[in-house]
Amino acid sequence: MWEKLASIDRRVIYALMIFVLALALLRPIGLAIVPSAETKKVYDYIESLPPGSIVYLGFDFSAGGIPELMPAAKSVIRQGFKKDLRFVAVGMWEMAGDMADMAFNAVLKDFPNKKYGVDWVNIGWKPGGEVLLQKMLTSVNEAAVGVDFYQNKLDDLPLMSEFKTLKDAKMIITFVTGTPGEKEYIRHVTSPYKIPFAISCISVSVPEIMPLIQSGQILGGILGMKGAAEYEVLVGAPGSATAGMDAQSFSHALIILFIILGNIGYIRTRKK
Repeated sequence: MWEKLASIDRRVIYALMIFVLALALLRPIGLAIVPSAETKKVYDYIESLPPGSIVYLGFDFSAGGIPELMPAAKSVIRQGFKKDLRFVAVGMWEMAGDMADMAFNAVLKDFPNKKYGVDWVNIGWKPGGEVLLQKMLTSVNEAAVGVDFYQNKLDDLPLMSEFKTLKDAKMIITFVTGTPGEKEYIRHVTSPYKIPFAISCISVSVPEIMPLIQSGQILGGILGMKGAAEYEVLVGAPGSATAGMDAQSFSHALIILFIILGNIGYIRTRKK
């Protein structure tokens, strides 16, 4: 038996791996997902905000960041809508408007009472990079050239009558994959004006982000797909991040099983 296992066709192993991954992605169960302290800090702070608070969302990523950042964005929006918070979405990356549109549309089907211009606004990408942040500290309308992502006039949107400058935000959350990103917010906005700042980042950025969280410059972080899965669990809406973590867990378990069987087979057959 062990000799047969040792010579098994590798395509059988690939087929088993595909089956395990597909099963985990199609039927996520949230296997062994325990929210970390960094994720919990973001969730708890949003929970502490009074209804009606305006939260700024920075969609500072492109399509490549969707698998890790989009689940976090949707979960934050879902939590905010449950608490009757309001959102203004802007970004220093060119796909900011598209990413915000994707996130809000995915959540709005569960919140049909939320209205555009009243409960949320998608300003989208505006040129300037970190200069855009500096301009928004004096006038969001001028920085955005007076229009949102859908070419509506900002003056016609009720929410924007209360959100005149970036300093009107009760909290800033950025979803970021690179530069410009968190350092620009810290340098120009959150540190000088003491605005609470949280971040959602991709996994490879975690080592760079952690010192900023430990120093208090960032209050908490939704870190990579693991953090996004933790946030999905906290808001009670398991989604693609939970499925992704399940897929990783089950695939790792299958690999460990192969290693164990391989070593047992080697021990049982080495005398031959």
